[in-house]
Amino acid sequence: MPALGVFLGLVLGFLAGGKLDNLLNIRVRWLPVLLAAAGVRFGLDAALAAGDIPDGLRLWLVLVTYLLLVLVLVANRSLPGLTAAALGTAANGIAIVANGGWMPVWRPSVVAAGLNPDGFHSNFHRLIVGPVDASFFAHGGPLVDIIPIPVPVIQSVASIGDLLLAAGLAAFVFAALVRPPVLASASASVAIPTARGAEAPAWPAWTMGAIGHSYVRLATNGAFSAMFISQVISSLGDRVHQIALVFLVAGATNNSPLALGLVFAAMTVPTSLVGPVAGALVDRWDRKRVMVASDLLRAAIVCLIPAASGLHVGLVVGLVFVLAAVSSFFRPARAAALPQVVPDEDLLSANSAMWVADTVSDLAGYGLGGLFVAFLGSSLALAFWLDGVSYAASAALVAAVAIPPIVRGAAAAGGAAAAGGAAYRTAPVTTSVREEMAQGWRFLTTEAVLLATTVQAAIAEYGLGALMALSPLLVAALALGSTDAPTAYGFFEMAMGAGLVGGGVVLGGLATRLPKGPAIIAAFTALGIALVALSLTGSLVVALILAAGMGLANVTFVVPSQTLFQQRTPGELLGRVVAIRLALVNGVLALSMATSGALAQAFGIRPVLAACGLLTAAAGLAGLAVRPIRRA
Repeated sequence: MPALGVFLGLVLGFLAGGKLDNLLNIRVRWLPVLLAAAGVRFGLDAALAAGDIPDGLRLWLVLVTYLLLVLVLVANRSLPGLTAAALGTAANGIAIVANGGWMPVWRPSVVAAGLNPDGFHSNFHRLIVGPVDASFFAHGGPLVDIIPIPVPVIQSVASIGDLLLAAGLAAFVFAALVRPPVLASASASVAIPTARGAEAPAWPAWTMGAIGHSYVRLATNGAFSAMFISQVISSLGDRVHQIALVFLVAGATNNSPLALGLVFAAMTVPTSLVGPVAGALVDRWDRKRVMVASDLLRAAIVCLIPAASGLHVGLVVGLVFVLAAVSSFFRPARAAALPQVVPDEDLLSANSAMWVADTVSDLAGYGLGGLFVAFLGSSLALAFWLDGVSYAASAALVAAVAIPPIVRGAAAAGGAAAAGGAAYRTAPVTTSVREEMAQGWRFLTTEAVLLATTVQAAIAEYGLGALMALSPLLVAALALGSTDAPTAYGFFEMAMGAGLVGGGVVLGGLATRLPKGPAIIAAFTALGIALVALSLTGSLVVALILAAGMGLANVTFVVPSQTLFQQRTPGELLGRVVAIRLALVNGVLALSMATSGALAQAFGIRPVLAACGLLTAAAGLAGLAVRPIRRA
């Protein structure tokens, strides 16, 4: 996996016009220590193959080698990707030290990857067998090689540390290739003025001569790279646990549409109930600390779900509700922090890149997650524990990001003035949370563009809620006789992810030319039409094609909508305004999930999906009659 990360970084860097000289000339702190640690690592493999290393010495050599590698990577954490590489190296090191100098590989994962466990041999790896119990955790638990990759050429079993290391090395190599020679040091920086009338966070000086595409500029921004990788890793874990959750609940309730609808509703209801309060508090608190604390709490909660499932499925629904409530703090904090990390002209591209992170995770996470869940069997708990580790990794990456604080009570006209709106002031910090929520509501209701797009989304996304609640059962029915239900559902979500990735890449390239309002209108209309078509098809292949189209439509209305909010809302109000929008829209999603499940129980899945698709298309077309949306 690390070699694959380097290869991807090189390929993408050269495709973007990068130069190898830039990579060779980069300044790395403690370079002699890095070279020595790498030399010891490769020399250790050779010595182990020759049988020259006593078992008693093996552990200490591995411990010192990994410790040196982590220290060097941490010392260079200002360079894009190296914080993730340090975390991945540390995670693998913990698992290896826990096993006396061997990297443990879970035998069922080897089988799932299509490899022969009986012929499996390595001087560095050791097979572990048996159930997921206390002994499994003594060997390193979720940190061991447990992720099967049954893909030709790269067929293997990886750990979450491998994924972090590969992602970090890919980001580092790409950023190094496309940047000019270092002007001073890795920590040198220059300030970039933004449309908000203030200085954006300092970017490394070596990014100033980078190739002009906004995605390339973002890749050379160390802070954004850390946030991007944290999103990829935690999203991958989420996809695996979400598929496991669907089939955990379906198995416990005999495939009840109502039960699945309630579970999906529990994922969204907290955003409506907790979101507005969370948004007001996010605007008061340090946004980085909010994101880190949210990730750590989510790690603990998701790890409790397997134990709760053994008692009562209602406890699972309750934990999902709490998990979503904590996420109600994370999402507005990240949305409010992003404009403080990237300049205004790259904001739409940054939002698109975050969606690409989510949807690349859809491609890999749902596709491989379906296979992963299918072979786990009685070890289904491992899917949730893996997600817990991904949240912890995300927390560590976000903690490494420098996010400038928002100055409250200032003239706060930035986003509104840049968009042609009036200046908007907020009260001092002594106001109550209730009053701050009211301030956010007043701003939203007086800003015509944001209010109009929110109302449109609240109506149109009723169809999206029905899709989320009912698609697992529809796809399972289409898969009969061709493949197993978890794998088919994973491929369905994977296809939707392909559409999301394609749309995100296109939107990033059109950042400065995209008319946001017309894009939102077209996207909602297309989503509704595709949903109606899905309700009529009897083919799994057609369903996968429609899923890709719905993914494309989804990103085409979400990214422009979020960018409008970030550009037109004052920074000190952004957390609560975004939270209020999420509360309204996700309240409709929750209502849709709960009611569509009940309606499907009475009338069938297909008629409900068709009716919801018509509603979504009508809401999209209605935007043509609303001037603020047409001209946004």
